[in-house]
Amino acid sequence: MSNAPEGDAKTGMKRNTRPATDRVAPAIVAALFLAAGCADEDAPRRPRLAPGVSAQALAERVERFAPADIDADTDRLAPWEKVVLERLIRASDAMHEIFLRQVSERNAELHQGLALSTEPWAEDAVAYLDIMAGPWDRLDGNQPFLDVGARPAGAGFYPADLSSGELDEWLAQHPEDREAFTGYFSVLRREHGTLISIPYSVEYRAELERAAALLLEAAEAAEDASLAAYLELRAAAFRSDDYYASDVAWMDIGGTRIEPTIGPYEVYEDGLRGAKAAFESFIALADSAASAELDGLKGRMRFLEGRLPVADRYKDLDRSFESPIRVVDLIYAGGDARAGVQTIAFNLPNDERVRSEKGSKKVMLRNVSRAKFELILTPIAELVLGPVMASAIEFDPWFTAVLLHELAHGLGPGVVAGGSGVPVHQALREHHSALEEAKADAVGLHSLGVLAEEGLYQAAFVRGAYRAHLADLFRSVRFGVEEAHGQAAAIQFAWAWERGAILFDEEVGAFALDLPAYVEANRALAAEILRIQAEGDLAAAAALRADYGAAPEAMRDFLPRLAGVPVDIRPEYVVLDRMAGWGLGR
Repeated sequence: MSNAPEGDAKTGMKRNTRPATDRVAPAIVAALFLAAGCADEDAPRRPRLAPGVSAQALAERVERFAPADIDADTDRLAPWEKVVLERLIRASDAMHEIFLRQVSERNAELHQGLALSTEPWAEDAVAYLDIMAGPWDRLDGNQPFLDVGARPAGAGFYPADLSSGELDEWLAQHPEDREAFTGYFSVLRREHGTLISIPYSVEYRAELERAAALLLEAAEAAEDASLAAYLELRAAAFRSDDYYASDVAWMDIGGTRIEPTIGPYEVYEDGLRGAKAAFESFIALADSAASAELDGLKGRMRFLEGRLPVADRYKDLDRSFESPIRVVDLIYAGGDARAGVQTIAFNLPNDERVRSEKGSKKVMLRNVSRAKFELILTPIAELVLGPVMASAIEFDPWFTAVLLHELAHGLGPGVVAGGSGVPVHQALREHHSALEEAKADAVGLHSLGVLAEEGLYQAAFVRGAYRAHLADLFRSVRFGVEEAHGQAAAIQFAWAWERGAILFDEEVGAFALDLPAYVEANRALAAEILRIQAEGDLAAAAALRADYGAAPEAMRDFLPRLAGVPVDIRPEYVVLDRMAGWGLGR
């Protein structure tokens, strides 16, 4: 069933709608304002638009996000499951509050100032501030749309004036600080002229205590032992900053439709070092039958590791490849999961200790994926590939390629070769995120070809996946090449274009693939990124981004033709309205 909203048949745009995120925003903004220590008499400054940003341009930016109903079948939920979901959604709001602070401590002031503003553009500014989770446009190289100045590379994780060079110098002089300063779960601050590390459990104590209490209430209501165990351990982790045990328990959740993912995970927001984890939440309901259809792929992970296009000494065939796959319908998201471009799948946890012992879990957000496929990818394909080729694009090959992208995050080097034990993300620093996303795409497509050789997929299915991927590169690059997924798309297109694997048909006015050449180019790109990761080759990582990280002229020239297609969706969490009838309160 389609999750597309009613409206224009091509774009799916709706008018006069208010996403569900707006309905919960006032409580979050109030909490942020109080957390910032602002009293009523401390009236915040009225925000202004950034120089060069007009009210009309701001309204057009909001319009680029197509409202989409994100719904799930809740008819068969047991009473205890409804209680658990309600508590998890409230805990997700705490994750969102923390994330807004991680983006910028100014978020509370900006929200409050816009609430008091009488400017005609204020409503659009509030909407775009909610979409972007801050005053910088994630689709425009993080340029400000409000007059706040440049975005600090380290977001709210570090002092705004801290450079990577200064941090390197500090760590060289204070090696005893390395573990605390570079760990996932701490922020750095200046105190009396010196740098200090503050654990998340201290920096975000109020929000984490509230979330922990809600998780314990959910655990008490849960009638599934594995779910209750995870919730209890995750509540404890919020208070201790030790997430290992709860990550292991998350891998073992089973016997329930409820699939919660909540806590600090991805490091994309940290543009200074790619080290600090941002808080997020995905609250979803699993489809056991659909999950079982795809779960057979997890048994082939070791085989796929062995077929990676990289030297055997860089393959880790002894690691655990236990990789449960969950096809879910999202109910609610918060924090990093709700900022800017909406995630369609994820692969967690990121802790290499858990990955070595338990593998990782691949979670596919089916309803979000379907909405994007119908509202965005299909109209992009009609323009990029031409109507004839686009008519052959189907959801299943594209969705399978997305799954293989997520599986690929669990393949290849997690730590630098040679016994140093240094995680790849630390070795490659700010270059890691974009290269990891490009690797996942390239290795995912390579793996699809390997599985086709084994008879799992037909040649037509593989061709369809590659063609959909070409259209998907244009979808992703519109996120902006400063964003990890957008730059990964630019790298792949530029690499293949240079090698003649992507062609432009002047007569049709659309792009085409030389499929054999693209398969070879894709394999070569996968091999190069895997080598860079295995060797922790920081210079080569920087060079790859410098050489291929900007979209080629052919791609840039074509992008204006996509102006009428939404860049992404703006989710409306339908279940929030339904919950009002459950009698649980919010």
